[in-house]
Amino acid sequence: MSDKNSPPPRFGRRVVVGVNTSGASAVVSDEQSLPTTELANGIILQEVWQQRDVPGKPVDQPQPDWTLGPAAPTTGGVVRILTVPAGHGRGPEGPDLHTDASLHVMTMLKGELIVALEDGNVTLGIGDSIILRGSMHDLRNDQSTPATFVYTSFPLLVSNA
Repeated sequence: MSDKNSPPPRFGRRVVVGVNTSGASAVVSDEQSLPTTELANGIILQEVWQQRDVPGKPVDQPQPDWTLGPAAPTTGGVVRILTVPAGHGRGPEGPDLHTDASLHVMTMLKGELIVALEDGNVTLGIGDSIILRGSMHDLRNDQSTPATFVYTSFPLLVSNA
């Protein structure tokens, strides 16, 4: 069992399958590490996949020059692994509720995460998923170990009607 001082988990290998010159399914790239960014608040963001346009094409590849940082995409979509450090979001200041015009789907891999909403909180454990559709939210980890989840985000069409 890890403690508060142990390094957060880093997920690594990304294998991309496409087709070979014969038209058969084959590995087209095999990278031993994911592009990783540590945000100022200690959250570790690892890019699994970036898709600038949806629908995608079978030949699409991740685009390292299309760096979004922590922002949700305004076109296309992203698949990321995020690790929230132990004790993140504790304190008297309360939740930092925020939103964007995106559909976020989060599935917990490790630890426990509190999703603060305007009307209460939801606690997620391993295997739990939450879908945030342009919803005000904040993430908090009150546990003594990091919380890690897969995060997929796509833009939402927002209308004034």
